Amino acid sequence: MNRAMRNSVENRKYFFLAVNTGFVQGGLPDTRCRAFYRERSRHGLHCSIVGNVVIPGGTGSNDVCTEISGAPAWRQLAEAIGEHGALPGIQLASAWQGYRGMTRFIPSAGDDPLNEYRRLADSLSNKDARTAFDGLYRGTEFAIKAGFRHVQIHAAHGYLFNLLVDPRLSRHVELALEAIQQWARGLTAMGIESSVRISMWAGHPVFDGQLEDQFLSRIAELPVSYVDVSAGFYNINKRLIYPSTPQLLSDRVEATLVFASRHPETQVILSGKSALAWDTRLPPNVHIGICRDLIANPDFLLERARGCATCMKCHYYSRGASHLTCGRWEP
Repeated sequence: MNRAMRNSVENRKYFFLAVNTGFVQGGLPDTRCRAFYRERSRHGLHCSIVGNVVIPGGTGSNDVCTEISGAPAWRQLAEAIGEHGALPGIQLASAWQGYRGMTRFIPSAGDDPLNEYRRLADSLSNKDARTAFDGLYRGTEFAIKAGFRHVQIHAAHGYLFNLLVDPRLSRHVELALEAIQQWARGLTAMGIESSVRISMWAGHPVFDGQLEDQFLSRIAELPVSYVDVSAGFYNINKRLIYPSTPQLLSDRVEATLVFASRHPETQVILSGKSALAWDTRLPPNVHIGICRDLIANPDFLLERARGCATCMKCHYYSRGASHLTCGRWEP
């Protein structure tokens, strides 16, 4: 391995990507949540990102979402993540009043859920957009005080911030991008990492055909520390969010690497059960995001042969359960 390749590998960071565990009591992370993250924040992991945490004044995507606040439980969780050297991270998000995530992985025949996304996006006023970002700013303040050192905005999967940043849906793109720029620069000034999660596509042929390189370029130009690349809108095609087939997995990896190669100055997080792509051929600006493999095996970074077996039990919401489970362990 030559020096350039060796430096690329040594500088590559590993993230435990955001997941909503359902380990919650009274809107706060409970002892199960702390144990879950403590166990999975070892072996040189750079950052564990606690998932789908609702901003103040926001709306959860299901009934077992946590909401960021000044409660001591958040500091306890950040401390649990940091015990073995991982950076405590948190993903801040919101849906909207009346939101209901589908339990199926794809809609019933004849349904076009894009219409609901368009209707909701069109109804959002300037005041609604500013209120959402005020909630993000307030939530970020709570997170920093609790000890989190990486904050992510969830602008993917068809949630509220996704509807605000996507020009195919939003009348408030300029406001949204300016608000994210201000947010990210503030975090950088405090020495805190930032990231934005985006969906490369929604899973709707007409909508995805309208995707423009200019939109992705503007995302790449945001002054965030990382762009976390995902895919899928929750109520259009969840299979894209949680790719399992070889074709879906390779499509996710290929699209992420194309994005990273077009924007070499942007630090990109590769996800989607992408362990097969972990080699020295990855561009130096690509970092590794792990979710299901670490859920299945907290020691996955040491035992890459023992990861997710695709038993699908982690999809607890779709199965009518109230918290995360896995075929390899019981909480």
